[in-house]
Amino acid sequence: MPQRVLAIDPGFDRLGAAVLDNSSILFSVCIETDRKSSHENRLLQIGEEIRKIIKKWKPETLAIEQLFFNQNTTNALKVAEARGVVLYEAARAGLKVYEYSPQAVKIAVTGYGKADKRQISGMIKKLIKLPGKKMLDDELDAIALGIAHIASVKTI
Repeated sequence: MPQRVLAIDPGFDRLGAAVLDNSSILFSVCIETDRKSSHENRLLQIGEEIRKIIKKWKPETLAIEQLFFNQNTTNALKVAEARGVVLYEAARAGLKVYEYSPQAVKIAVTGYGKADKRQISGMIKKLIKLPGKKMLDDELDAIALGIAHIASVKTI
């Protein structure tokens, strides 16, 4: 059964978003917040952009990467807040939410849980036709997340 998914690689400075329908990319973007804006306005910008994407592309589900804590807790908290804004917009739109660890995405896309960015990007290009535009890692990560979600739904 075809399913349209909004896939999000959460971030505060940059957030990757992609809309996939089965094995086709309908839309992808890297949302960059204005570093000169206040903290709350940057969160507002993320929410508004996600709301526009949901309204235009009408996904049924949200696939979002689980938060991975590293050494920089200040950055992790900002990412958690941005992730919360995305989850709020998904709930507001009635989307079913699926969460994936970074390792689960790597395994689904490459078969290897410790794959690097280059390996992931290479496999994405083999699995799905990418738009002919330059993409930042955040956008490619969102596409990988969408691919992982579609693969997991097909196996359920």
